[in-house]
Amino acid sequence: MALVAASSSSSAQSVAKKNDVFISFRGEDTRSNFTIHLYDAFCRKQIRTYMDSQLVKGDEISPSLLQAIEDSYVSVVVFSENYASSRWCLDELVHILHCKRVQGQIVIPVFYRIDPSHVRKQTDIYKQAFEIYERDLKVDQHKMQIWKQALNETANLAGFDSHTFRDESELLHKIVKDILQKLNHKYSPAELKGLIGIEDNCAEIELLLKDAKTKTIGIWGMGGIGKSTIAKNIFLKCSSDYDRSCFLENVREESKNGLTGLRHKFLSRLLRDDLFMETASYFLESSLSRMKVFVVLDDVSTAEQLEYLVGEPFYFGLGSKILITTRDKHALSKGVDVIYKVKELKSHRSLELFSLNAFSASLPIMGYEELTKRAVVYAQGIPLALKVLGSYLRGRSEVEWKSALRKLEKSPHKDIQKVLRLSYDELDDEEKKIFLDIVCFLKGESTELVISLLDSFDFSGAIGIRTLHDKALIDVHYDIVLMHDLMQEMGLQIVREESNGKPERRSRLCDSKEIYDVLANNKGSKKIEGIRLDVSQIKDLHLEADIFKKMPNMRFLKFYSGSGSSHVHLPKGLKFLPNKIRYLEWYGFLPKALPSTFCPAQLVKLCMRNSHLQKLWSGVQDFVCLQEIDLRYSKQLQELPNLSKCLDLKVGARISRSSQCHRMN
Repeated sequence: MALVAASSSSSAQSVAKKNDVFISFRGEDTRSNFTIHLYDAFCRKQIRTYMDSQLVKGDEISPSLLQAIEDSYVSVVVFSENYASSRWCLDELVHILHCKRVQGQIVIPVFYRIDPSHVRKQTDIYKQAFEIYERDLKVDQHKMQIWKQALNETANLAGFDSHTFRDESELLHKIVKDILQKLNHKYSPAELKGLIGIEDNCAEIELLLKDAKTKTIGIWGMGGIGKSTIAKNIFLKCSSDYDRSCFLENVREESKNGLTGLRHKFLSRLLRDDLFMETASYFLESSLSRMKVFVVLDDVSTAEQLEYLVGEPFYFGLGSKILITTRDKHALSKGVDVIYKVKELKSHRSLELFSLNAFSASLPIMGYEELTKRAVVYAQGIPLALKVLGSYLRGRSEVEWKSALRKLEKSPHKDIQKVLRLSYDELDDEEKKIFLDIVCFLKGESTELVISLLDSFDFSGAIGIRTLHDKALIDVHYDIVLMHDLMQEMGLQIVREESNGKPERRSRLCDSKEIYDVLANNKGSKKIEGIRLDVSQIKDLHLEADIFKKMPNMRFLKFYSGSGSSHVHLPKGLKFLPNKIRYLEWYGFLPKALPSTFCPAQLVKLCMRNSHLQKLWSGVQDFVCLQEIDLRYSKQLQELPNLSKCLDLKVGARISRSSQCHRMN
């Protein structure tokens, strides 16, 4: 194949032609010098080249040679002094131009020690060749006219004149570079053709590559955001400028079979020599240190993979560049000069990419505008999601679109989830629990509070947050823990899979309908560790006083209101809350006090907005862990506990003066 990129890549699999290049030449002029050097130069760049090895040719061009021309993407025509004196060469040229018109074959003329005007106008020695044909009764005038037209047409194409180069080495280099650029476009993977929205990311990375001080660039981001596609695009565009190049795909997966084999594969591609392992390693490193190389290592998951493949410090020559794509920022912790975080697509680009996949047009068709907006909002600028959803909805009716979008609100598309879930699957058990806690309860909270809560569960909060961030599973902006909506959807689906159809057997409950069913029918169980419910989005819910007695392992209880109302009622009050609760939020709490049996010693956050509380509880309590307390709009509040021992309580904790407190102990 034309690229050293990847023997199993989608680009290679889609190629039907046997040859990259066909060389048309006059054997007696250039076979033993220029043409064989050109052939060798192509082979060194792994460009599959057809060069006819026959020394004696008859009058008729062979069918196999015609087929070889047709099976090539590019034809290089080497015009030399005696090219026109060969009927075989002229028939080759006619068929090459036929393939150019019919198949779109690329044709590149090389004028080797011959004036291009002699070829174009058939003057000088080319004129002498046709004078001989005119005296030959076997060649009719019509055929000679076809030959002349072919010479004229080819000589008018953009090509290379050997007289304009210092030496043949420079000429060969320019030809090979030009061919590589043209083949790279031909071999561009399907996912790169017609791709929308990667221009900004590519331009910024290419700017970084131009900095002489920058040798290694990490391309980092969540699954499906387009890291590999961006790297492929840059590789195809830039690799021909280097002595050697290699795009090594699927490092994460390939390394599972051992790094030694993967390094062998990498270096054999880079050196184009399967026997390189017989050479002393110091000699290999010495050779590579003299080469200007361009390397892409795609989907690296550990710093060890990176160090084993390219060394640390990296041992390539001056001007070499290395791109590393990864979902895990920690994998870039050794020897990487710049880490570039891939940006999500802008809204207009998202609309265009989705529409191309759904309608084969840059805008939605009439009647589907609002549905398209819903789908684009769901994808949140992630190229994978936009392409998958667009293809999935393509050709479906309006009713089917609505049904599909409703389904997505319940569970993410399996092809999207499969990609996003790879990073989650690599987490250890504790990190998975931390991720699911953030998905269900802690998205939007301050980093400090999140770490404190996690530490209170005997998790390693700080390093856990850092790991999730490095793997692009969460983000942190202005000290707030956030995550992409699709990543949250993926996490919610993981929780649903704990028990299909029986939410009371799951660890975390976030679906309003399921929570209503569990609480209304008193189905709680020891499995439940947290509940998040928008109390304004359900019908009236009447709870038993001991509703939470069946849920002793509850760590999070979050009853919030999205619209300032609550439909949760406690006709008999509340007698029990689990002591394991660290995060307690209850909008519109009706009783006048929290249960006397509840011990809040481990409570980290307490939020009781718009409550009917007159006091929190009776007796003295130690709030040694409490960091946040919010009692805004609790207008009946008369008494607060002594908070002098709340050493971690943050300045600005929300205890509203509008509560009209009469007495504070």
